[in-house]
Amino acid sequence: MKRFYRFISIVFIIFMCFGCYISPALVYAQSEYRRVINDNTPFYKSTLDEKPLFYLPYTYYVKVISQNDNFCHVEINGENGRTAIDGFVPTEQLFYDGQEVLSPYLNLYITTVDTTILYADTSLSSPIQYIFSERSLFYFGEQQSINGKLFYVAYNDKLGYVKESDIFPFVINNHPNDLTFITKPETNNNQTATQSNGIFSNLKTVIIVCLLLAGLIALFIATSNKNNVAKRTNYYEENDYE
Repeated sequence: MKRFYRFISIVFIIFMCFGCYISPALVYAQSEYRRVINDNTPFYKSTLDEKPLFYLPYTYYVKVISQNDNFCHVEINGENGRTAIDGFVPTEQLFYDGQEVLSPYLNLYITTVDTTILYADTSLSSPIQYIFSERSLFYFGEQQSINGKLFYVAYNDKLGYVKESDIFPFVINNHPNDLTFITKPETNNNQTATQSNGIFSNLKTVIIVCLLLAGLIALFIATSNKNNVAKRTNYYEENDYE
């Protein structure tokens, strides 16, 4: 009976260790989030569109609804009581980093400098409504146009574009998750190794030169001593033999 209990205990311990080991992987494998890993990741309203609605904020996430080889159908900003919007992002431009995602989306409000207009299109030909100064607009992303940089925003449940010149300057900080998709270039390590090898080679050269100089100096001193001894041995005066 004791052997049986001992066997059960060992099996339980092994199971617990194995479970602790694989549980994070299982959690991550079920993750629906993919990460934006460059600052020109487009967000399309339809897969047939040639021009994106806007470009997603760098380092933040999208929630994948479905995907194929070309596009991921994604959702963004559906938290903290905000209404989510869905669209399409090229599959190859999204990255799965395996990290736990607690707050995936950028939560940023930008403020109008003066009275501005919310437009439905990037050509700024279809105004939606006027927006007075010092109003907060929820930021989704940005877009370049012939009219300069535009921001895609939400205001009073309406979506559209505002001009960068009508918004107070702001900064978008990186998502707090580690940037695991960034790798240090190997050239830096090679360069450091090359520099170290160069310094070591130079040091060896200096040591060798110093040893050679020391040997030459020692040889010169030894030769000088022999000459002096020879001179002292061969020197005599006539009176020495008288």
